[in-house]
Amino acid sequence: MAEKTVRSVARAFEILSHFAKARRPLAMRDLAREFDWPSSSLADILKTLCAVGCLSFDPDSKTYIPTTRLSTLGDWVRGALLRRRDALAELERLRTRFGEKILLGARNDLHIQYLYVLDGGAQRERRKQQRPLLLSGVGWMLLSATRKDRVERLWRRSVAHRLIDKAALPLDMLIERIEACRRNGYVCAPDSLDPGASVIATLLPDSTHDRPLALGIGGPTERIVGNQKKILEILRNEVILDGIGLSGAAGKLSR
Repeated sequence: MAEKTVRSVARAFEILSHFAKARRPLAMRDLAREFDWPSSSLADILKTLCAVGCLSFDPDSKTYIPTTRLSTLGDWVRGALLRRRDALAELERLRTRFGEKILLGARNDLHIQYLYVLDGGAQRERRKQQRPLLLSGVGWMLLSATRKDRVERLWRRSVAHRLIDKAALPLDMLIERIEACRRNGYVCAPDSLDPGASVIATLLPDSTHDRPLALGIGGPTERIVGNQKKILEILRNEVILDGIGLSGAAGKLSR
């Protein structure tokens, strides 16, 4: 792994994430098929998760299931990030309006963490894994308020952790892209992470916790770039002026 992690902690989160995908009670054998770990390690992690109240074990069916403690631990987060209770419904309406993927991202050190991802054809909200901050158009947007010297440090650390190729993304190219985000108030990034896929994003800084958030619309490059003017107009009118219920307000989009 590029970043050093405590193995048992990382594995505990992998288990909890797998429950989020499975959405049903799971036996140890189910988890053993999913994760190629020593059975003793898996058993110890499950025992610990039960001991701290994150999982519940049913001795009759010999299955585990997450407890409500997990949801209550994170209850405050949505309120901190989303100002209105119906903010996710607003994101869903935006997804329906565009018919494309809607991304809500925040910086997590050298990565961008997609807090919410609503797929263009999906009916429910999904979480995504982290991606390298400096390779993402949404990440460039998040760094648009960051000083040049700090961007340089992020670039050097990303190179050291092998998250980016310094020849493919030289420092001067990165700074130029971030400065363009700052000037324009938005970013249109064709093929920034995945070939054939593009994203248009704007900044939604969180005034309460001073943690910038970025809203992105992603999809096939042909559709996103071809509809750039329409997407920016809807973002300007429905997100910037009317508000989408996210904490803070984005900077003015350039016309």
